[in-house]
Amino acid sequence: MHRRRFLGTLGAGTGVLLAGCLGSRVDGEVALNETPLVFSHEYTTQATPSGTRVYVDVTAENGGDEQITPDGQVPNITCTFLDNAGETLHEAGKQLVQPVAVGESMSLEFPLTIDTEDVTRYELRCEWVES
Repeated sequence: MHRRRFLGTLGAGTGVLLAGCLGSRVDGEVALNETPLVFSHEYTTQATPSGTRVYVDVTAENGGDEQITPDGQVPNITCTFLDNAGETLHEAGKQLVQPVAVGESMSLEFPLTIDTEDVTRYELRCEWVES
């Protein structure tokens, strides 16, 4: 019984410690979406031997009436990590290269491995670009 209590306390303490690695909450929003994709997103933090990492996990579902194909124009999804002053810390983008059927969803991940203590928010943008 004492061992379970100790392990439970240790696990809870570790979770609190790791949650404190990043500092404050990171807010996120879809700042622009020109496509029929519907986004849900959240961030997580992970402590590693080399420091804290922030991951933005994105699910994009085709909420339109037609399949999205890689022919012609394709969605380009960008995640921009910002500090409290609105300055860009890091930006990464991904173009869809696989067809996305109506109602089908896909998962994307955007990591931040530098300046993680300064990040306060992220913005997702999705624009049509020529393939």
